[in-house]
Amino acid sequence: MNIFIISSAEKMIDFRKYGGTELVVGDLATSLSKFDEIEEVAVACCKGSVFPENLSKLKVIETLEESEDMHHDWVAKEADAYQIYEKYLDDYDVIIDNTKFDPIYNYGMAHPGANIFHVFHAPCEWTIPMQIPDNSHFIAASRAHAMSVSNYLERPCKCIPHGINTDMYPFKSEKGDSYMFANRICREKGCLEFVQLMKDSGACADVCGEDRFIISQEYVENVRSRCNGTQVRYHGTVSYKEKIEFLQNAKAVISLPMYPFMEIFGLHAAEAMCCGTPVIALRSGGLTDQIVDGVTGFLCDALDEVQEIIVSDKVSEIDPYECRRHVEKHFSREIMAKRYLEYFKTVLKG
Repeated sequence: MNIFIISSAEKMIDFRKYGGTELVVGDLATSLSKFDEIEEVAVACCKGSVFPENLSKLKVIETLEESEDMHHDWVAKEADAYQIYEKYLDDYDVIIDNTKFDPIYNYGMAHPGANIFHVFHAPCEWTIPMQIPDNSHFIAASRAHAMSVSNYLERPCKCIPHGINTDMYPFKSEKGDSYMFANRICREKGCLEFVQLMKDSGACADVCGEDRFIISQEYVENVRSRCNGTQVRYHGTVSYKEKIEFLQNAKAVISLPMYPFMEIFGLHAAEAMCCGTPVIALRSGGLTDQIVDGVTGFLCDALDEVQEIIVSDKVSEIDPYECRRHVEKHFSREIMAKRYLEYFKTVLKG
């Protein structure tokens, strides 16, 4: 089986950097290329992309330079990237499209024998009426998101959870006293709510996350200004090494997706638990699928419930080893790739 994976035209694939979609694509491509049934995995991605392992079955097709900011025509850039990799598509049995806006419909319509799988990494925002080719298949990383996509498109959507490279997130059983925000610094991720929650709870905390490739820098500055540097410390974008140290030492990672936003999956939750760190989260999308309430963290319906857990120190009841075991069993990149391969085989068999 030959597989072609289309990554975003916005960011390069590099495990040392932020980028949810890009990290998933890199781990999926790496793991798929290790299966005996796979002859080749090609990845269309931004120039400068880095893969941590030198694999003979992995082929990299560079498209465009990664974007430096959010303010440009994303749809046009994806179209420009398509012009570069389109000539390769005929040679592959399976095409996995990870782009946000438009799947490769024109190619699918012109090649009815192609097997195209579109993976949603964000809410479905296809507003232009289009005919969906019969050879298209849809994948989402959480049950809630799969239902949302299926309802929107009126087509089935397969749920395949994301996976991470567990070797990149070493386990540590001893924890510190500070809570951690480990997400993009933006409104829908509830960063301001996190800062206020820490102040109201009298807890110490560290705020870490992508703060450069963000639409509202005003929001970022607002968050920064609310952190006093002692009780709540603002770090923003940190290096990979620093990120791991924060995840390993945090008392717990707190995730506060703000309704109506849905946390499509939440790689930060799997990364934290892999380090042995529990996650306290508002119920949303992939967080509900990942966290075992009372075992690897806590799922809450409102901010006051989160505060109660912090004040009562309930995270001290969580076994760090159980957090790690849970990720290794359900959310490793190897398991993710196995689920993808099984789905491809089912579709190809008809």
